[in-house]
Amino acid sequence: MKKTSLLLLITLLCLSVVLAACGKNSNTGNKGNTGNEGTTNNAEKGNDAPKPVKLSILAWNNEKEMKPVIDGFKEKYPHISFDFQFAPPVKDYIAKLQTMLLSNTAPDIFIIAAENRNEIIDGGYALDLTDEPFMSVMLDSNKPMLSKDGRTYAFTQSGWAGGLFYNKQLFQKAGITKLPETWDEFIQDCLKLKEAGIIPLYDRMHDITIIHSAMFGSNVLSKDPTFDEKLFKGEATFAEGWTEVLTMWKEGLIDNKILTPDMIGLTGDQVMNEFSLGNVAMFPGGPWNIATIEKTNPDIEFEIMPIPGKEPGNKYYNGAPGVGFAVNSKTKNKEEALLFLEYMTTQEGLKQFEEGTGGIITAHGYETKVHPAYAPAYNDGLMAGKIYLPMVSWDRHQEALRNQFLVSIQDIAVNKITPEQATAYLDKKLKEMENK
Repeated sequence: MKKTSLLLLITLLCLSVVLAACGKNSNTGNKGNTGNEGTTNNAEKGNDAPKPVKLSILAWNNEKEMKPVIDGFKEKYPHISFDFQFAPPVKDYIAKLQTMLLSNTAPDIFIIAAENRNEIIDGGYALDLTDEPFMSVMLDSNKPMLSKDGRTYAFTQSGWAGGLFYNKQLFQKAGITKLPETWDEFIQDCLKLKEAGIIPLYDRMHDITIIHSAMFGSNVLSKDPTFDEKLFKGEATFAEGWTEVLTMWKEGLIDNKILTPDMIGLTGDQVMNEFSLGNVAMFPGGPWNIATIEKTNPDIEFEIMPIPGKEPGNKYYNGAPGVGFAVNSKTKNKEEALLFLEYMTTQEGLKQFEEGTGGIITAHGYETKVHPAYAPAYNDGLMAGKIYLPMVSWDRHQEALRNQFLVSIQDIAVNKITPEQATAYLDKKLKEMENK
């Protein structure tokens, strides 16, 4: 009796196992008829996979330049693709984006630059990124250009700086063994070069020049970093900030005939070529000049230097942060757009952006390689925040003020007006623009 019960129990158990196996095989066949259990699991996981999203972007850099960072992002987030658009900077880009913003067809991600910062931020077109964790990668000195009232609306991972390139061999020939620490020492070095029969400096005196911008930084911002903010609040004047700078420039460079009116007619290529050939000791430039200089004269020994101030230790470069990536405040893909910005702050994203665009990366925790001749500008200018460009720092009316500045410095150069008159004209222009 006991043996019969035991045999019956064993039979029932075996039958249960067979039925279960058959049931499992039947289900697998219904799902794909492949007999592959891994396929079943992938199909089940596919039900929970992120939905495909297409991010639209209007970039300042073209598709080839942006390809490395976009490809890297898509590899990490394959459910996100891009509707990529490009418009060349500056005028064409600003105009296209403005049209899209006004017609409510703007992309998920776009560029904020000095030229459109006020319109975008004041219009509420960009998300406030201040409290996003990835913004800690951005240098504090890069934030003001993309901020208002202490809130930041775009992320930039790059910047640029300009200074004076100097020919080391010509400096040695004139007996100059160290770089000047003050503006007076700089002028003395220029005079030493002249005495040695060497043209000290070429400058076209166009636009808001590298020399003037850096002089303002080393003489004014080194004492009061908030001067331009006060200027546009009506708490300071151009006369108070710029008169001494323009006077130093005129007395040092114009009156000593280190800079002469005939230089105003030179082209940028002419100036750079004369420096490359060793015909002039210094010229104002930036990283964009280095490759051409070396191609023209592979044997030249040169480096960049800052503009020193009236007091020792105060040195500045002309420069600005790179344009910033912003997220459309009306985007329907906020999470994915922020994910793209976050990716660009990673070591991987920064490297890919650097490789694609050739931009100079200025981000916490990232080591970028720059040309040895440019290292001083990168280390002591960009990364130290010792850069200045009025068009970035001026809060509004940049184009009108820039044009007035250009006319004024050229009029000073030909002794048509004084520095005091030049700053009075700037204050008058600002007042006119404010009253419009």
